[in-house]
Amino acid sequence: MTPGDAEPSPAEPPALPAGSRDVLPVEASELREIEAALRDRFLAWGYREVMTPVLEFAAVMDRAQEGGLGRAFRLFDESGRVLVLRPDLTIPVTRLIAGRLADHPGPVRVFYVARAFRPPRPGRAQPSELRQAGVELVGAPGPAADAEALALLVESLQAAGLAEPQVTVGDVWLIAAVLAGAGVPEEVAARMRRAAAERDLVEWRAEARALGLSGTATTLVEDLPRLRGGRELLARIAREVPDAAEECERLGVMLDLLDRHGIGGAVHLDLGVLRDRPYYSGIVVEAYAPGVGVPIAAGGRYDGLAARFGRPRPAVGFAIALDDLHRAVVAQRAEPSRLRPGVVLVGGMDDDLEVARAVRRAGVPVVALERGDPSGEGLAAADGWRFVARRSGGEFELHDTATGERAACRSLAEEIASRA
Repeated sequence: MTPGDAEPSPAEPPALPAGSRDVLPVEASELREIEAALRDRFLAWGYREVMTPVLEFAAVMDRAQEGGLGRAFRLFDESGRVLVLRPDLTIPVTRLIAGRLADHPGPVRVFYVARAFRPPRPGRAQPSELRQAGVELVGAPGPAADAEALALLVESLQAAGLAEPQVTVGDVWLIAAVLAGAGVPEEVAARMRRAAAERDLVEWRAEARALGLSGTATTLVEDLPRLRGGRELLARIAREVPDAAEECERLGVMLDLLDRHGIGGAVHLDLGVLRDRPYYSGIVVEAYAPGVGVPIAAGGRYDGLAARFGRPRPAVGFAIALDDLHRAVVAQRAEPSRLRPGVVLVGGMDDDLEVARAVRRAGVPVVALERGDPSGEGLAAADGWRFVARRSGGEFELHDTATGERAACRSLAEEIASRA
């Protein structure tokens, strides 16, 4: 540098692509705990894990729905074929079941814990990498299968640490039956469904009023996406639009089954719930939690999707957004995250290497430092470890950072076990 040159500015940290973020150790640990709890619930209901590749052929994914796949990260292989980073897990799992499990007698119960990738919409703060855990029940039609999926969703969220999950259920079939029964032309009904999926209730009402309907169904059609409730709502719809009575009866059976599953109080009908994935054909599901302004889980019935990959099969499932579930679980805690029951062992890298090995064999995590390293308590505080230990004469001094107590002991593993 020559005289007069400006001092170089400190290096800026490298930026991440839009929608991307790093996950730090504590959050990663908590996410893994949530994943483990969800896996245990899925397995308890007889679901088996599957894994699909991150890369899929764009042509295969586009086959899943009218108008193609939509937003996706696209790239090319060496032969010039278009690939996509999977923006969705339901489509690849359906492809897998239709191709690799075509001869399975069914119903097929599978789950996944994986990532999907979707470009964020311009100007919106949306993640591009979506950590998800979900289940698919393929080959089981009717309200009993819908009730199983909903009960498993509620139980899974509770097992992950969410105290009072609330699940809302809409129904594509019911909306279609009401509109058809009220005499709404199909091209208008399609515009109304699109408006509801985009949460544009003003557009829905404008379309409904332009129809000039008369009779008791008029108000019902105008207010349909705003309607919430339970059996009393179904009774009203069946009374005012008799052509929708069969769909109301089916949903009523599902609500009865949910009561028998023991989770009826967590599930409510909300006819404004419509997903932006056109393959949904029956119930449509969203789950919410206090402290998080977006659905922490979504799903529904998609009976027509498997046929696009070779074998028609009814199907229902859901996907849990792990990052959003994690935020909800953390938000409801009354106290900070608990300390992890590991020990920072000063001297565990050299003088007390054998002691560190023995403590690990006893099932206690050990973070080793060199003899004389002064950073024991600081490291424990930064990473959330409960204990700090260092040799003092022929014994060890154990510092329990949760209580502030210091104790002398000869066996670290036994002392830590007694405080667990």
